[in-house]
Amino acid sequence: SCVTVHLNNATPSALLYEDIQVEANRRWTDTRIDLKPGQELIVRYKTGQWSPWPGGSYDALGFGGDPRCDCNVIRGVSHAALIGRIDESEPFLVGEYYAQVVGRGGRLWLGINNMQIDDNHGSITVNIEIHPGD
Repeated sequence: SCVTVHLNNATPSALLYEDIQVEANRRWTDTRIDLKPGQELIVRYKTGQWSPWPGGSYDALGFGGDPRCDCNVIRGVSHAALIGRIDESEPFLVGEYYAQVVGRGGRLWLGINNMQIDDNHGSITVNIEIHPGD
């Protein structure tokens, strides 16, 4: 994975402001970012396209399709959408924009909502911003 730090673009309260490339053919991408409870996590889709099969081209919202398909890591969420997890916790939908206060600390992982990654291709780049807790 590719990590680029851009502190000059961060909002004044940001502890961290990084671009991360997330590959479609990897189950999970290690962002190398460790979160603490109470911090605010913001993830923004920036650029790129990926697909859960040859010939497709989708952004962080994914393909749509049947969200109940057992081919999804998270059932009920768009196929090929950007998802995340903290350590080994339950995965959550990130999509094009995610902003939440961290409840459980740990390592942030990002990936594609697809169980069968062998024929996936492409990548997307997201920006991750971390703000201190109150």
